[in-house]
Parts: sequence; C-alpha cells; structure tokens
Amino acid sequence: MNLKSVVTNLFLAGALLLPIAASSINGKIDIHNQYVNRKTSVVLETLTVYNPHKRQCDSSPFITASNARISAAKLKNSEIRWMALSRDLLKRWKGQFHYGDTVIVNAGDPAIDGVWVIQDTLNKRYKNRGDLLFDSSVRKLGKWNNVQITRADEIAISSIIPG
Repeated sequence: MNLKSVVTNLFLAGALLLPIAASSINGKIDIHNQYVNRKTSVVLETLTVYNPHKRQCDSSPFITASNARISAAKLKNSEIRWMALSRDLLKRWKGQFHYGDTVIVNAGDPAIDGVWVIQDTLNKRYKNRGDLLFDSSVRKLGKWNNVQITRADEIAISSIIPG
C-alpha cells in the first residue's frame, strides 16, 4: 500500500492526519513505527466545559486568548473543538504547550475523547486545568478528573496505521 492510499483511507475513515517523520529508501516511504523524539503529555487535574458567554469569559467571549475568532455557527454544529489551558501549561508562561497545538484528550469519555486545539487560556487563578469550548445548546456542564492530554504530533504513527 502506498502513502497516498494510506492517507486517503485515513481521511475517508475520519481519522486524524498527523505530521509524520518518514524515511525514504529508493522512493518508498516507511511511515510505520515512526516517533517524534520529545514527549509532551500531561495529566490535567481537572477538565471542565465552558461556553462563550461574558459571564464565563470576558467582554469579548467570541475572541480567544490566541486571538482566534469563534464562529458561533461552527461551534453550534460542533465543527470546531477548541480548548483552553491554565497558564502554567502554556509556553507563554513557561509551560509545555503553544496556542494552536493539537492535542489528544483521553478522559475515558467518548463524548470528549479525541482531537482538540488549544486556543484559549483559563483565568490566572487556575493551575493544571483545562476547559473544553462548547456551545451552550450542545453542552453546558461537564467535569472530568485526571485527564491525559498529549500533543498530537507526538503520537506514534504505528498506533493509528496498522502495520
């Protein structure tokens, strides 16, 4: 199976297309068992839900800390999966993650497990926490403890592509 058919199959299956480290030998690309050297994975003490409302955010709830603009229609249709992290986890404050990083959330709850993009910051009073952005008509509440998040570009390719 060539790389193009693997990527096409993953796309059609709705799988996450990750940046990969690949080696080329005589024009063939080996994508199995490739890893990124560094590992960025943390266990959040608490993960909760937030909605873009002034009482939960600030005076401009549809603009995130990364300056990304939230499309109300896309949020309502669950077309975007954005999250906020506490400052201690963000690179701007000497943490491990950047705005725009794609992470895999593993909470043991199929409703939230999967791919999320870091676009926002929690209030400075919080430490080792995350918030998932939802439209209030989709989900208002949710709380999970000891949730693992891992930067998506650091997941073993072999774990998503059968060898």
